[in-house]
Amino acid sequence: CDRAAPTRRRPQGLPRPPPPRDNMAQTMAAVVPAPQVMKASGKFGSSARIVTNSFAPLAELEFWDFAPAPCSCCACLVPEVARARMYARIFDNRLEANMPIAPFMCCTASEECVLDHPMTSFMDRPPHRVGMCCFCIPCTFCGPPVVFVEKPKCCCIDLEPYYGSVIKAAPANCFGCKTCLCCGKPCYTSCSYPLFKGAKNADRFLVAWRDALVKYAARPEIGGKIKVGEMAIMESVQDGVLDLKSANRIEVKPSGGPIA
Repeated sequence: CDRAAPTRRRPQGLPRPPPPRDNMAQTMAAVVPAPQVMKASGKFGSSARIVTNSFAPLAELEFWDFAPAPCSCCACLVPEVARARMYARIFDNRLEANMPIAPFMCCTASEECVLDHPMTSFMDRPPHRVGMCCFCIPCTFCGPPVVFVEKPKCCCIDLEPYYGSVIKAAPANCFGCKTCLCCGKPCYTSCSYPLFKGAKNADRFLVAWRDALVKYAARPEIGGKIKVGEMAIMESVQDGVLDLKSANRIEVKPSGGPIA
């Protein structure tokens, strides 16, 4: 009569044979637990003024091809690895940008040699909002802060394609006073500081920036603690001395278009 083949037992102390290759991924997924995201305590990073509702940018600033060089003649001095890391974006609660520096200019061949200059500014702080006097009183004595774009001109010739526009910020608008009483550039241009150089279509970027500021100040979780008069205004300034209307206010219509 036929006898059943004896069952071979694995000697004790020997490891189990590895599973088949087809089932290796399923076996590892069942053995290795999923990584857990480490979270800080609930009181850290929970301010309603810095919590974002969307991680997608609302607008991104365009730059001319020669940026961050000061003019088109110096475009060859900036490497492409520096331009690839240069950006400025507006989110629903902050401004985020990176202005890299190439220490060896056009000879900077590797991206590891580029020095980053990142910045993040929440909308309840300058330049979006007026600064504080004595660390507790909103400094609105000379008017609201201004974020404006300065367009280079020579008489009536537009030089923006060669020099680009400059987005600047000033702590106050000085109640709209001008350098030559009734003509010329606004007085706040003398106390302003540059934010981004070589900008292209900067007016469109400021429209989206102003729209984000208005929506940020109207957030229900903020509870009206930030007044609209404390938020920055947006203007477009022409670089002309004899221009009677050198500064045009940039506002937001209900449809989202600019009002000049």
